[in-house]
Amino acid sequence: MRSTKLTRLGALLAVLALVAAACGGGGAAGDTTTTAAPDDTPSTEAPPATDAPPETEADGDTGGDEPEPVTIEWWHIQNQGAMLELWQTLADEFVEMNPHVTFDIVVNENEAFKDAIQPRLQSNDPPDLFQSWGGGDLADQVEAGLVRDISSEVSGWIDNLSAGAVSLFEVDGGLYAVPFDLGMVGFWYNKELFAQAGIDAPPTTWDEFLEDVQTLKDAGITPIAVGGQDKWPAHFYLAYLILRIGGQQAIEEIATNRDFDHPAVIEAGNQLQRLVDLDPFQEGFLASPWPGPDGEAGWIGTGQAAISLMGQWGPGEYANSGGHGEPDQLPSERLPFEMSWFPFPEVEGGVGDLNDGIGGGNGFAVGADAPPEAIEFLEYITSVENARRTGETGAILPVTKGAEDSVTEPLMVPLLESLASSEFVQLYLDQYFPAAVGEAINDETQKLFAGQATIEDAIQAINAAFASS
Repeated sequence: MRSTKLTRLGALLAVLALVAAACGGGGAAGDTTTTAAPDDTPSTEAPPATDAPPETEADGDTGGDEPEPVTIEWWHIQNQGAMLELWQTLADEFVEMNPHVTFDIVVNENEAFKDAIQPRLQSNDPPDLFQSWGGGDLADQVEAGLVRDISSEVSGWIDNLSAGAVSLFEVDGGLYAVPFDLGMVGFWYNKELFAQAGIDAPPTTWDEFLEDVQTLKDAGITPIAVGGQDKWPAHFYLAYLILRIGGQQAIEEIATNRDFDHPAVIEAGNQLQRLVDLDPFQEGFLASPWPGPDGEAGWIGTGQAAISLMGQWGPGEYANSGGHGEPDQLPSERLPFEMSWFPFPEVEGGVGDLNDGIGGGNGFAVGADAPPEAIEFLEYITSVENARRTGETGAILPVTKGAEDSVTEPLMVPLLESLASSEFVQLYLDQYFPAAVGEAINDETQKLFAGQATIEDAIQAINAAFASS
């Protein structure tokens, strides 16, 4: 049976040291083509000036023979703000250094990407480089022969990246994608709305969290925004409750036995029901996506709701969806209110540690027929110089060693401190398990939020997906 990597303390030592250190604190146009989703409006403002980009192996003498023209098809989901601009700039720079290369860049929002990539995968025609979170989806792609083992191709430089982050993209000992970001999900909250409701500190236990939710509601404030339409934002609640109640052992037992009928899952469902019974979510949350003015991010970014359970990308999207500031500003500079972060609270009687987290990384998988230049481009964008450029956007926590102090966004300090203290970080459950199981987890969690299923119903449906995968 294929295997996927569960992220443990040993695998994360390098990245935890990297992010702990972070707590202190315009290329020439090339021949590239970018295709954005219809609602995306790429900014034309250039990123901050940087030193000349480092040379790559493709630079210099070509031995007298001009290389054959190559087009790299690159699909990514950094569809707004500074990271959209930076990815384009890095592609332009690479083309300038490698004139035989052109890019066909396709930019989509997260959910649109998932829908758009499926026909390409089903037709055995993956892009050369495309967004990946590792886990079950990547394992499925490996099994189908859609991506290739790049271990030997990256052996000269992959050790420059966090071993913990790299491990998320390994399947059965092979490496099929290169990471550029690693983080953890937690609660982002509007400190001004908390103060307005008379809450002077974030909760540390689940009971305190539920009390604060009721206090916010009593003060006329929408406590929580959630992108129920996209489903995966809701799954964070169930995943964290399982982790807090059963700890790492429960996750391992579920994975080993391929069985969600576990005491930690049942109790997590009961605790989630306590939250749902408070009716704490924004109006129309089941039809609300994650991004956009009408999505979870928009409700937070416009100050209409107090709390969002989301990853490190949250503040940037809150600012984007709320229509605040300029892309070259840090999220904390763009948001018109004070925001902060706290970890998912402990559950009374649970064995999970407060600093253990649900998280993961972003990376780019390599299509089976991608040209060698695609690998060279991955080396270029993850070089320490360019990793620092991603960290400076405030939207990415880079995994390249030596890029530690590029993360200057103060909003990331409590997240990084918690991540650095973690002894266990579990990959998002909808990515960790096989794709069919991940989809069932998301579907059933949405039904739990809608009051259309019990936890027992959800377990039965998820186990059916296990049986068919």
